[in-house]
Amino acid sequence: MPRLTALVLAAVLLAGAGLSAQQTNALQRAAAALKVEGTQTLLIQASGTQYSVGQPPTAAEAWPPVELKGYLMAMNFELSAARLDMQRFMGPVMPRGGGAPFTGLQRQVQHVMGEYAWNQPLLEAPAQPAPAAAVERMLYIWSTPQGFVKAALANKATMRNVSGGTDVSFTIGGRYKMSGLINAQGQVERVQTWVDNPVLGDMLVETTWSGYRDFGGIPFPSSMKQTQGGHPSLDLTIFAVQANTPLVITVPENVRTAKMPPVTAESEKLAEGVFHVRGGSHNSLAVDMGDHIVVVEGPLNEARSEAVIAETKKLIPGKPIRFVVNTHVHFDHSGGLRTFVDEGATVVTQQSNVAFYEKAWTAPRTLGPDRLAKSRKRASFQPVTGRYTLKGANRTIELHELQGNPHNAAMLVVWLPNEKVLFQSDMFNPPAPNQQVPPASPALLNFAEALKKLNIQPEKFAGGHGNRVAMPADYTKVLGSSAAATQ
Repeated sequence: MPRLTALVLAAVLLAGAGLSAQQTNALQRAAAALKVEGTQTLLIQASGTQYSVGQPPTAAEAWPPVELKGYLMAMNFELSAARLDMQRFMGPVMPRGGGAPFTGLQRQVQHVMGEYAWNQPLLEAPAQPAPAAAVERMLYIWSTPQGFVKAALANKATMRNVSGGTDVSFTIGGRYKMSGLINAQGQVERVQTWVDNPVLGDMLVETTWSGYRDFGGIPFPSSMKQTQGGHPSLDLTIFAVQANTPLVITVPENVRTAKMPPVTAESEKLAEGVFHVRGGSHNSLAVDMGDHIVVVEGPLNEARSEAVIAETKKLIPGKPIRFVVNTHVHFDHSGGLRTFVDEGATVVTQQSNVAFYEKAWTAPRTLGPDRLAKSRKRASFQPVTGRYTLKGANRTIELHELQGNPHNAAMLVVWLPNEKVLFQSDMFNPPAPNQQVPPASPALLNFAEALKKLNIQPEKFAGGHGNRVAMPADYTKVLGSSAAATQ
């Protein structure tokens, strides 16, 4: 996702120009009702539920929930800046689906200011630049009722009468579309905007506001519900709002000077013609099948897949990538599949994912057009139910579905029986030396039980995450006291 420039952000703050009298009157009516002109900062306190976008238990289900014990959002419209402090809570068993695992309370502090976004770890650790989050965090500021009206006045909004009120639409910086519904009382009821998503393309983010009340002189909703990609992403009950509380946010120097690191790939040979392709947070597997190549996992985005493709062609020159195996639908493991399709590969995935990809990949991609959007090649799929075998001139690859896995019910693991190499994603990562290993998760136990039933005994575990290949001793360690039950 491209970073915003200061010029684009400054455009939001300019006085409106070229508005018709009707537009000016309607927006000014909303501005008066919401006390927009005198509101420079907002401090919002809430609790509710956050959802892990792109991590569903199946392709047809909603994103899994995380309880928000505390939600404190402070924003400064003039600076296009915000600070979000969340207290997230997870019980001893995570809900079905993905998301970074944790238990108990977890605090997250996120910032945005202009084109810069960063996360602030606890214990005085250095700020962590998060440039990819800048656009979404900025658009959240302008999706609040007061923020939306300010942005509409500044960006030559167009208006039309619709059921329930007036539709107000405009574009920020000539790029990011926003559309909102203002009712007869001048209250903003709904705001729509779109962000770039590697899987869903121009992904709709819809925020609904309701239950307006007076919070110490500032009108504001008591309920906020947001969806991303058609499923709930945030649900807040707002219990306190303050206007014009001083808010000072300074961009840390390491964030201001941070450069996007190049996307690179490195590899480790696991057997003749079998390579674990690593680099960054997500990994793939490249397998020489004699007259073609199979790649397991097209994660993250196009940049990551292009790095994997380049490394694969260096390792196995002169052969086409005929298949890309998708372990599961979670967006961090499927965001780069389209690049392999443009490369000419057939997507091998669990059958229930096929309809999801076929629909998602027809969406507009104006914010981040990728190779497939430009070439308009048609995707080809090989659906898998239960078990499937890919055969080459020199080896076979077995794909096995993990029935009922709580991380994703359409999960595939990849087994090379002759080489005794297994590729898995999100079941476990090789532990670091002296690392205290948490109890085995339900997903890991499901995985272990499946390997036992299939009589699969790997000598090497190549993972979709981790900076090394795991060995049987690592597997036994992460299973812990549950290991005996799976022998």
